[in-house]
Amino acid sequence: MSNFVYMSGTGNDFIVGDYIGDVSDIQIIALVSDSEIDVDGVIFVEKLNSKEVKMHYFNNDGTKAELCVNGVRCTAKYALDNDLVDSDKFFVLAPIGSIPVSIYENIVEIEAPIPIYDNNPISIGNLKGIASTVGNPHFLIEVDSVKDIDLPKLNRDVVASGYFPQGVNIEIYQVLENNFINARVYERGVGETDACGSGALCMFNYLYKEKLIDSEGIINYPGGDISLRFENEKLYLSGEVRYL
Repeated sequence: MSNFVYMSGTGNDFIVGDYIGDVSDIQIIALVSDSEIDVDGVIFVEKLNSKEVKMHYFNNDGTKAELCVNGVRCTAKYALDNDLVDSDKFFVLAPIGSIPVSIYENIVEIEAPIPIYDNNPISIGNLKGIASTVGNPHFLIEVDSVKDIDLPKLNRDVVASGYFPQGVNIEIYQVLENNFINARVYERGVGETDACGSGALCMFNYLYKEKLIDSEGIINYPGGDISLRFENEKLYLSGEVRYL
């Protein structure tokens, strides 16, 4: 891996470096094993032209993911800081398509794809949740207190239910106010992480469309805050990106 750095997008930590060609899952696992810190994934950044870069993203177990929003934001910051693009507004090509990004010092904002969700709740034990997707799948569960939930056990229960044979990211959340939400996440292929940008999109979109929150809000993860808003029917997500 060439020119690699450690980066964090609101608590999601990654190894990020220049794209040098295809890699295997074994190579990714080796990179993660040799890492100086625990990381959620590995990102290779490929320059396509002066206005667009491509993100090659892998979970820390070597599997690929359809979308990692905080990975997109780290990719964008890395691309700008390494002169792969010629302005602070450009595009990051992810598996789900090309995503517009804007950078303001350490804050990276994306114009996000709008998730879809199924109105019919799914019951797992004594909890009910909503299935949603924004390229990758999420299971959104409202709880009384996010800190009191045993997420690894909940993940085992969800897996055992058979509802998500391809796996799913589990988001538990607690609405504190019309524009403030506490959340935790258990990501497939990774485990519990400090944040999840795509999960934040799914939660915010669902709650807004169901008129349970305002059009602008903050989701607080253990790793920090992610800001979201609907504006002219477009969905935006922003948060801090930093080097570790």
